Amino acid sequence: MHLIDVHSKVVGSTADESVSAWEFRDGTAVMELVSKLAAELQTYRRLRQAKEYIDEFIEIEKVAEQAAQSMEKSPQGVLSAYSASIALLSKHSSDSEITGNISAQNLLEYIKHTVSNIWTNAETTAANAQSECLRKMGWPGKIDPPVSVLGEFGANFSMLASLDHITRDASKVLRQSGVQLQSEDAPPLPLKHMARAVDIRMRYHFESARGTSRADRPEWWLSQVMNMVRSLVPLLELHVQSLYDRSALPPLDVRNEFIRLIQPIIQHKLAHDRSDYISNGLVIAHVSRELSEFEHTLQDVYFFDGPSVLDAFLADSDIFSAWVNAERKSAIDSYMETIADPGAFKQLYEDEVLDRDDPKPTRIAQNVVMLISDIAERYAVVPSCMQQL
Repeated sequence: MHLIDVHSKVVGSTADESVSAWEFRDGTAVMELVSKLAAELQTYRRLRQAKEYIDEFIEIEKVAEQAAQSMEKSPQGVLSAYSASIALLSKHSSDSEITGNISAQNLLEYIKHTVSNIWTNAETTAANAQSECLRKMGWPGKIDPPVSVLGEFGANFSMLASLDHITRDASKVLRQSGVQLQSEDAPPLPLKHMARAVDIRMRYHFESARGTSRADRPEWWLSQVMNMVRSLVPLLELHVQSLYDRSALPPLDVRNEFIRLIQPIIQHKLAHDRSDYISNGLVIAHVSRELSEFEHTLQDVYFFDGPSVLDAFLADSDIFSAWVNAERKSAIDSYMETIADPGAFKQLYEDEVLDRDDPKPTRIAQNVVMLISDIAERYAVVPSCMQQL
């Protein structure tokens, strides 16, 4: 309507009755002019918006380039780029004009892709460097870290902790934008990757085609896990705890948290051998005893107060049923073999060594008592009273 107001200035003298009030002297309709001007204005607006989108693409490209160039040399540069990418994500994910706007949607997807790439590359680079530091320190054997390697380890640990902190702070923006980098209850990033080093070794040696991968030898892999924990605990207590305390992450006991992160690795190994346990139920008694001793060591020596893997293992009804059924069959077979012995019902001791009122046990009685005692000893590790019954 503002454009129509121009009419009063360009129509000319209203005394000329041959010219309509809505036409110029050359006969051009005012509304035709308004339409042309409006189209030009719309084109201008689209060009201006396109320029804004191009500027945003250039900005996010600069952020991605900064992250790539800083990845190996400047952790702070990477963290700065990562924070900047999240700021751009926050800005554009809350844009009210994004619905139905293809250009705005494409820009947002590109920003989300950039945020994910920076996170993935930064996490992978720092985690690999941290694992390499552990190797230089002598782990999984006895750790004897040179001062220079400790400094390198600390830098990578702090990098992962800062990356984790920024991500936790931006969790709302990331969730609203549909960017899933880590779960809300994820463990601290640097400790997660320290535990991952244990996981890699476990799978290589005990979940592969190697001769060490045997379901009937739980003591092999449990002793290896214990050795890896034992070698890392001094580092956790003397260095890692202070590194963690200086980070902005929620406070915790790193030793206890690291041992807690070992539990899923043990559960994964048990799940890997599950079919072997079910087909050979008597092995479950051996596995349960070894797990029980392993957990008692963690509790008594390292004061671990987390959940029990043994409880979860025997809570599997198929596992427990396989054990009970195998134990029952073994007990019956043993009993039948005992009574088939021609001397099964003979007295253990001659009458001369017994008083008149003393019990006179037979060989089969002794074997049955020993059989029951053995079964009771094996079931002693069962944590559930109902299962023991």
